[in-house]
Amino acid sequence: MSGRVAVVGLGRMGLAVAACLARNGFAPLAWDIDPARTGLASDEGAEPCATAQALCGALGPAGPALWFSAVTDGDALGAVCFGDAGEEEGDGRMATGIVPHLPAGSVHVCLGTIGSACAEALAERHHAAGQYFVACPVFGRPDEAWAGDLTAVVGVPPALPAQRLAAVRQALAAFAPRVFEVPGPAAACAVKLAGNGLIASAVAALTEAMSLVRAHGVPAALAHQVFTAKLFRGPVYEGVGRAVAQSVERVAAGEDSPADAPGFTIALGLKDLRLADEAARASQVAMPIADAARARLDAAQAAGQGGRDWGTLAEALAVVQPVTKR
Repeated sequence: MSGRVAVVGLGRMGLAVAACLARNGFAPLAWDIDPARTGLASDEGAEPCATAQALCGALGPAGPALWFSAVTDGDALGAVCFGDAGEEEGDGRMATGIVPHLPAGSVHVCLGTIGSACAEALAERHHAAGQYFVACPVFGRPDEAWAGDLTAVVGVPPALPAQRLAAVRQALAAFAPRVFEVPGPAAACAVKLAGNGLIASAVAALTEAMSLVRAHGVPAALAHQVFTAKLFRGPVYEGVGRAVAQSVERVAAGEDSPADAPGFTIALGLKDLRLADEAARASQVAMPIADAARARLDAAQAAGQGGRDWGTLAEALAVVQPVTKR
């Protein structure tokens, strides 16, 4: 493979990945549909490309390419890969997408969360172009991405040559010290969707539990300490749980949440739960607990609270059903 790698999609996750690759000697190329985001890449040691065409021109000539995508959903990913228009777009996209402009044998590693069916369809289209699609969703908050501390689930295509897989592993080591390999793209997406379902269920359960104890005069912060002292340890219960406790206290005090940028929004959580439901239905697997969590997020979204961090679910639900303070 060529010695260059690229990152497409420079939100908080993608930009962090580009920075980690740069810190580890990969000299990555970078492009985002938003020129302002693309401009940030140079500050992180990556080489910004003004258009997708420029990225392909810099990435492809040396041989099969390795590129990472970090975009928000399957539709956006499909447009980036294969386009959907007849002319090059003014925002730098190519009407035919990136894939047709890269050499055969190139490898696309998708870091975003997409549905299993979408991943399989994209894998088939990459295969038809003589290329490889690797679904590789990651677990971790933006701060963990910047620290190079993500967990990656790699859906290894059966036909992926060992040399290509070795290149993927080497690049992943720059930002994901924990890598788990599963057979194929649908399996990787299923692991990610199941994991996000567990997180959503934990957020909903923590919100209920802390609201209950707060209604009985126990500070939510104290309840958080009780729950995480030994019973429930780990970043979800300790980290997100702390945000939930603070949210419950603000509801009790009638205060507004701070204007901090959300780490992971209710809307994104709801999107992932819907994708999990699609995968479950296709596999004939019942997921009533995830369904219950989805109903809570759905209620918050319907009340216009989808832009909140999902750790503030208590405040979002208070809009739906105002809390009577005791």
